[in-house]
Amino acid sequence: MRLKAILLLCLLAPMAFGQVILNEVLYDNQGTDDTGILYTEIYGPAGTNLAGWSIVGINGNGGAVYLTVNLTGTIPDDGYYVVGGANVPNVDQVSPHDWQNAGSVDAVSCDGLDLRNNSGQTVDHLCYGQCDADDNCTGEGGTNAPDPFPSQGVNYPVARIPDHSDTDNNGTDWASADSQSPGAPNSGEPCDPLNVVLEEIRENDDMGVPALLGQFVVVRGIVNVNNYTIDSLTESNFFIQDDNAGVNVFRGSVPAGLAEGDCVEVSGWVGQFNGLTEIITSGAGNCTFAVDDLEETGTISPLVLTGASFLEAFEGMLVEVRNVTIVGGDPWPSGGGQNANVDVTDGNGTLTIRFDGDSQAGTAPQPSGPFTVRGIVTQFDNSSPYTEEYQITLRYPTDVITGSAVGDDPIAVAESFTLVNSYPNPFNGIANIEFSVGSAREINVTITDVLGREVYTNNLTNLAPGMHRMQWSPEGAAGLYFVRATSGATMQSTKLLYLK
Repeated sequence: MRLKAILLLCLLAPMAFGQVILNEVLYDNQGTDDTGILYTEIYGPAGTNLAGWSIVGINGNGGAVYLTVNLTGTIPDDGYYVVGGANVPNVDQVSPHDWQNAGSVDAVSCDGLDLRNNSGQTVDHLCYGQCDADDNCTGEGGTNAPDPFPSQGVNYPVARIPDHSDTDNNGTDWASADSQSPGAPNSGEPCDPLNVVLEEIRENDDMGVPALLGQFVVVRGIVNVNNYTIDSLTESNFFIQDDNAGVNVFRGSVPAGLAEGDCVEVSGWVGQFNGLTEIITSGAGNCTFAVDDLEETGTISPLVLTGASFLEAFEGMLVEVRNVTIVGGDPWPSGGGQNANVDVTDGNGTLTIRFDGDSQAGTAPQPSGPFTVRGIVTQFDNSSPYTEEYQITLRYPTDVITGSAVGDDPIAVAESFTLVNSYPNPFNGIANIEFSVGSAREINVTITDVLGREVYTNNLTNLAPGMHRMQWSPEGAAGLYFVRATSGATMQSTKLLYLK
């Protein structure tokens, strides 16, 4: 299956951009069991339809269901949906209920809540209180949330602190809160993610720094290297890509068995390390790093580059360069566990291939003649501006392909050109449109207005591999314009905002 077909499946999957979770629970109050003031708060993506969903009370003594609250309605724009008594502030669904209180001052016990979707699947599980020998309520991560009632006073809820943090560990995520906040953040500012595509994450300023540096983003892509392959540590280090861009996902807990070809949704902060753009696990705000495996799998075909290709445009993506020979750099590694930077050329330009000591790529024998190299475009530039020191990092020993193992299959030559940058944007005079050319020799550029009317066209011919720039000065009204570049079966587009 080709990358575009796989990515389409990935993008057409339901775009939840985060999970629906239990976020705060006031499950008992001292003395009266007044269901008019008790509540359960849910947090999730705005607009999520909760019809058919339910909150289910689980008795920790035996594990039986003792109460089910059926949900209706949709999650509001602020993400908080409150179910409870009529006297609860910000209540969205009046459904009075009284969850069990997990013991007393005289005896420990534990009880649980399941949040189940409209297919009956448990999407979140909260277990609170200390279980005694006869109880069997085990929370996520093998630990339970605390039981604030009744030892900490009247009407203490349990809440996720930081707000809607979800590490799949009840003991880490949940705490006894000294104030009630139904329909509002539990502490600090709520998470406000940017739902983006990889191309937006990879957009840099003139110094090679990501424009979204430090922002919390949610993005989808295809994994192009098995997790842990290029890093021996137990936390994640892999790359994802789509048809236009790629990025490193660095550290954090991820689903077990994450592998090349998986479609994933990643939530995290945009970072940078020695020029390499990353999605990392920590940053400002009450957001939570997460990787959700959406289970669509297939094979990624590498983009075929030349030694003259502009590698910045392909950072984080799986690429291939054919008919290369060694011209310098470090000696070819003699086995796994060795770092090496080997310089090669295909006659068009020189590239560096990177053998990371944490991978087994170094076990590939050194070719005696021209060969093909496959890997992920990475960067290790330790000084600003971050515009140099690109590498092709090998993943597996099979990324070194000798002899006729790779033919001249034209279908595999996916790379022809890419739109790199349009600036300034917005602009009020002349716009610069930059693009990188690999195998393409002729590109048609068309610009249309918001009504679809063509205002500019140019057929660029006899293009050499490398960077090119064209300028455009509109003659029409101010507003939004669409740039479309086409070569053969490849089309890319971008937007320009013209201000007078």
